[in-house]
Amino acid sequence: MPAYQETRRFQCSGRSGRRHTVIEQVRTDRNRLGDLTAGRIDYLTEDGDVVHRLDDEHFLILISEEELKVMQ
Repeated sequence: MPAYQETRRFQCSGRSGRRHTVIEQVRTDRNRLGDLTAGRIDYLTEDGDVVHRLDDEHFLILISEEELKVMQ
């Protein structure tokens, strides 16, 4: 069964000005929690929406198709 370990958080805003926090998580094997290199990276908002990373500065909320820009 996979386990998740948070690695980073991104503060983002959509075109409407709404702010979101995108959480980066590494999915790992419960038996090897210390080994983050073997895991897959997943992204989601604090509200639980699944997010896809487009590039270094942009994310896309998959259900609403809202594009988010990382706030500098």
